[in-house]
Amino acid sequence: MLKRSYYGLLSTISLSAFGDAFGLLAMEWLVYDLTGSKLAMGALALSSGIPELLLRLLGSPLADRLHRVRFMACLAAIRLLAIALPLGMGLAGQLQLWHLFAAAGLSGACAALFMPTAMAVIPGVADSRKLVRAFAVIDGCKGAAALLGPALAGALTAASGALPALGINMLCYIAAIATLLCLPKLPKPAQPGTVSGGFSLSLYMREMADGFTFYKQFPAMFTIMLMASVSNLSSIAVWTMMVPYVREVLHRDAAAMGTLTTASALGMLVGLGVISLLGEIQRRRLVMLGSLGTIGIITTIWGLIPSFPFALAAVFVSGALGPFFGSLSSSLHGRLVPGNLQGRVNSIRFLIGGSLQPFGAFAGGAIAEAYGVPALFVAAGLLPALCAGAALLLPGLRMLDGDLSALEARQRQALRGGPHQTGDVHNTGASPAG
Repeated sequence: MLKRSYYGLLSTISLSAFGDAFGLLAMEWLVYDLTGSKLAMGALALSSGIPELLLRLLGSPLADRLHRVRFMACLAAIRLLAIALPLGMGLAGQLQLWHLFAAAGLSGACAALFMPTAMAVIPGVADSRKLVRAFAVIDGCKGAAALLGPALAGALTAASGALPALGINMLCYIAAIATLLCLPKLPKPAQPGTVSGGFSLSLYMREMADGFTFYKQFPAMFTIMLMASVSNLSSIAVWTMMVPYVREVLHRDAAAMGTLTTASALGMLVGLGVISLLGEIQRRRLVMLGSLGTIGIITTIWGLIPSFPFALAAVFVSGALGPFFGSLSSSLHGRLVPGNLQGRVNSIRFLIGGSLQPFGAFAGGAIAEAYGVPALFVAAGLLPALCAGAALLLPGLRMLDGDLSALEARQRQALRGGPHQTGDVHNTGASPAG
């Protein structure tokens, strides 16, 4: 049953990622066609990012309180309705800018809790000794969906316009919902100290705080997530301006946009293949920060060389390096976070990692509007490269290297004997980060 549940989740995440590749490209293309404004494209990402951040904070306990699979199905259904708005108005010839912004905001709000909930389920249906591989396979299937999706979405948009791509997005959500509803029934996460059928605002607020408590216990993990937020700021600034880059710098069409995204996804698959073969990596600190720093350097050079072949190479190599941070971060959270805290900690994890994305999207549009897209790429590359180099000097991050068995044992012991009965983990004995 657990194996079937794992592969069901794998299918659901892949279908969602495949559909999102179509929906994202379609909405960006429609906004640019309606306005021709880089600021408007940044504002589209902002309209999605702000609700996403708020829901990740306010809704963080829900993934541990509710039946996780059913909760994911409800979130996917709301995203389905969100995409139906611009598609329906577009088919009726009445599409306006606010339809796209409303769809992006509602979809972003649901996405805030969809992936954290999925990540919370995986440690319970995968072998704890093979979590790096389990998360790498998940990321690999997402990468495969992203590999096919953008290329097909770009070709479809170039041939028939953006509205058919939104239709593909809706069909993928329908298939994902059906897959979730067919999964074997998984037990609801245990909630010690929670009164069945009742609701206490004070308890709910305390559960929200539990997600932050984990990072208070593990400052090194908090530092890693701050690095993720800087990297994501850079990435969203670059990819939000990819349509203007393709149209104004490279002078190409939507098919080229899809090809670039596909090259990134292909690189991701290669990186995931390598990390899956390597299995458990002991020198996590150097590998994770080294990958972020190298991606930053590549992005800087990319801004200086306005060439389509070089852009393909840059996104491919950056995609290949990404899993060396992402999969290791996921496996660390899977091993160190107790099962009944997985939902809220993963929500806070995504909250921290994405906290700068709305700013990055809007600032990216403003910088590109004022100084040009190449200047944006240079700045967006230098920021994570410098931050990763500085983080390598922090001695507290060394606790992430080597065997983690002792830390896991302390977590289990603290969970059994902690002062709270809400799943809090205290006094793990973790070394403080510098």
